[in-house]
Amino acid sequence: MGENIQIDSNAGKKPRITYDDSENIITNLPECIISRILSLLPTKDAVRTCVLSKEWEYKWTSIYNIHISDGERFLLKQTRKTSFVNFVDRVFFLSRHSTLKRFYLCCRHKYDSHRIILWISAALMRNVEDMHIVYNDEGVVLPRCLFDCKSLTSLELQLPCIFRVSAHNLFSSLKILYLNKTKILSDHVPSTDRLIFDFPVLETLELQNCEWLKVNFVEINSLALTKLCVIQYLSLPEADKYRIKISRAKIAKFEYKGYFLEYFDLCTSSVFSVAVYFHCFPKDIQVVRKNGLQARSLLKGLFSGLNHLKLSGEVVEAVVQSNQRPLLPKFNMLKRLEVFTKCNSGALLELLHPMPFLKSIVLEMWCWDDYDYDEVESLPSCIVSHLKEVRFRSFSESLPDYRMAQFLWTNALRLKKIVGLRRESSEERQRKKIFGQVREESEEKEIENFWAKLKTVFKHKEHGIFVKRKKR
Repeated sequence: MGENIQIDSNAGKKPRITYDDSENIITNLPECIISRILSLLPTKDAVRTCVLSKEWEYKWTSIYNIHISDGERFLLKQTRKTSFVNFVDRVFFLSRHSTLKRFYLCCRHKYDSHRIILWISAALMRNVEDMHIVYNDEGVVLPRCLFDCKSLTSLELQLPCIFRVSAHNLFSSLKILYLNKTKILSDHVPSTDRLIFDFPVLETLELQNCEWLKVNFVEINSLALTKLCVIQYLSLPEADKYRIKISRAKIAKFEYKGYFLEYFDLCTSSVFSVAVYFHCFPKDIQVVRKNGLQARSLLKGLFSGLNHLKLSGEVVEAVVQSNQRPLLPKFNMLKRLEVFTKCNSGALLELLHPMPFLKSIVLEMWCWDDYDYDEVESLPSCIVSHLKEVRFRSFSESLPDYRMAQFLWTNALRLKKIVGLRRESSEERQRKKIFGQVREESEEKEIENFWAKLKTVFKHKEHGIFVKRKKR
């Protein structure tokens, strides 16, 4: 702790260590600095400083962040669980700060639900600003004072509880809301199937595996909302009947992941970046077309201000297979498209037609299909006139990958930069020969021609970057 250490040694005796407290730097720091240092530590470590000296016995009580987990130190034995409960009670009883900046509670084992509620209420009474609760057991009833708390700016609940939404404004200061495994219920009187979230300053909303109880229509009102993320891997009854409407928001990032796609109405909002990923079942054509129609409806409502679009290969194929209705509008503002997971090349080219001003494409190359590009009837206008950058991720050294790359750089007349192309080293080729993984002679010749032509147009930089040569 910054002490000067002096060693006195005598012949035949063990050296003795003494401490000089005249330069005890940490102890001599101002109380506010010590409080800040201890608040940055996990609470159990901050409490451990009480054994340093009598002067340090209660310094930890000045912390304004409480970060507690029952892992590691507190095991499954009942005595340990009792020790954990007593520890949390002691922290709340002895801590001196009237306000808490952050309260993090992670309980991996089962406790009395009333005790969990008591700890949450104790944090709310300290005007906590950031609360994060992780608890997998059911039975916890959120206290009413949580919804009326004016100090909360961030709330994360990984908790299988009921989140009751009242008709009045919720969380006047809340900027971040994350709900996981939560059941959302309308508390309106009389009861209706319409639920309204009215968050005046909410900026980030993430809903993961949540369930709507007795609700078919959800409207989220927040002028400040910039990020919306919905992750739904739970199979819910009549899930396709849910409607989620976002009103008057300027969303910088919208993300959806799941097995199905609810109907989102974002027409009254400005959305700049969208990522959509859901699982399809290719053998069930009806499911694929249904998901494709839902994806089309979503994209149709986002076209006006969309600048960045990220889709899974399943979404691309489902959109193209959905009989072209409703027709996709022109995405005149879209500048960047990313496609991840396996995708059909023909479906990708079909999707590019309503994106005339696309400048950048990012492709995940693993499991790419071998497509006959001579069958392309008409090239998307973005490839011919606007595409300037192509990025390949996970370039697999396979012939289909080379053919996709060759097709793009051959037809993209304004292409200036290719990122991610990588050629096998001589050591890698030798290793493949040893294990019998050698390409056919025709394939090797086609790949050699690819590299030869590429080098005539582009100059190679490090990390697989090719930049177009300037005309002399």
